[in-house]
Amino acid sequence: MELGNKILKLRKKKGLSQEELGEKVNVTRQTISNWELGETQPNPEQLKLLSKELNVSIDELLDNDIKNILVEKVSNTEQLAGLILKVIKSAIFFIIGAFILIIVVSVILRVIRSKEDTGRELTEAIHCSLYGEEHSYTLTYQEYTGRIIAAGGDTYFYDILDLYKYDDFNQTFNVINDYVKKNGGTCSRFLGKEINDILDMHIKEGSITDSGVTAVIELTKDYDITYGEGFTIEKFDYLDNTYKKVEPLPGKDCVFNDIGYIAELNKPKELKQDWEYCLGKLSKGTYRLVKEVSFNSDVPVDSDNIYYIWTEFTID
Repeated sequence: MELGNKILKLRKKKGLSQEELGEKVNVTRQTISNWELGETQPNPEQLKLLSKELNVSIDELLDNDIKNILVEKVSNTEQLAGLILKVIKSAIFFIIGAFILIIVVSVILRVIRSKEDTGRELTEAIHCSLYGEEHSYTLTYQEYTGRIIAAGGDTYFYDILDLYKYDDFNQTFNVINDYVKKNGGTCSRFLGKEINDILDMHIKEGSITDSGVTAVIELTKDYDITYGEGFTIEKFDYLDNTYKKVEPLPGKDCVFNDIGYIAELNKPKELKQDWEYCLGKLSKGTYRLVKEVSFNSDVPVDSDNIYYIWTEFTID
């Protein structure tokens, strides 16, 4: 069994997420994902920590992986050396060999460039309500190809829908969304990483109007986080079973003051959020207020990620 698959199976057996295992062995969630995908491998010190956390010996963990890898590398090197030798001999005796070599190299370079042009690595969270319970699943994928690089979060959907079968982000979202919708639930997507477990936001009771709300924001874990007055309003579309951004009125622009507030631990702050001047008064329906936030230090995952908090409200 490959080392990556071994780590994946042992992690799931222990009931750990990629982020939880990463914290235990002092690496990021992305590093755990790269190990499991076989893109990189742990060094000897990391293998010792993995062995301890997963309750297996290093020999069991490797399962002859290193030996197989070395054999494969030697074999590949010998094959490559043989190929180069044949090309050189052909080039000496036949001028056509040079043209073939140029064509082959050009094709390889085009393939390499096409593989590199995958865009950014984006992270989206799929949040669903089903049977009175909340479930979230987070996917990191290539911007242009949609290929999933890493996944984690609630194992509910992973277990019942066999999500390991899918490597495309949109396909995975549709599989989850169709299942939840079929069973009377709802799903929504967020670009970025949700940190509602770190920075709580809810709507102040009695503050909801069709032109604004008062949001109450409180830091629940000890992180250095800044948030501003800017926000996005999204309305739930029952036909598509997703939230959609409420666009500004014609000729209007939702430009909010760029005032920054430092979140304080266990000290809630009220923030009036008005939208009438750019969105108009909102009609009846279910909405959500989404705010981007910034980590000033001690970023828990990846500094290139977008982080956000959100809360739902209803206008009757």
